Amino acid sequence: METNSITPNTSINGKTIAGIIILIVGSILLIDQFNLFVIPDWVLSWPMLLIAYGLYMGGKYNFRKPIWIYLTVLGTAFLLTDNIPDADRFVWPVAIIGVGAWMVTKHNNRIKEDNSYTDYRQV
Repeated sequence: METNSITPNTSINGKTIAGIIILIVGSILLIDQFNLFVIPDWVLSWPMLLIAYGLYMGGKYNFRKPIWIYLTVLGTAFLLTDNIPDADRFVWPVAIIGVGAWMVTKHNNRIKEDNSYTDYRQV
C-alpha cells in the first residue's frame, strides 16, 4: 500500500524566528539612520538590546531553554527603571519576589519528578 499524503512543514524553526528578529532590529536601526520616523530613545537603548538578545536566544533554541526568559525579564526591568520615575521602588522588589516564587515552584516540580521516578522504580 502506498501513501501519497503530502504534509507541508508548517512548523517554524528557531533559525527562522531568530532571522525575523534580526531583520526587525536591522530595520529599526536603518529607519533611525534615515530619520524617516521618530523613534523614541528607549527603543535603541542597552536594555532593549538585552531584550532583543533574549528573544534571539529564545528563537535560536525554539524557546525551550530558559535563558531567553532571564534576559528578557532583566532587560524589561532595566528599561522600566530607566524610563519611569521612581520605578526602581517597585520593579526590583517585584523582581526579587518573582525570583523567589520561581525558585519555590521549580523546587516543588523537581521533588514531584523525583518522587514519581522513585515510585516508578519501586513498582
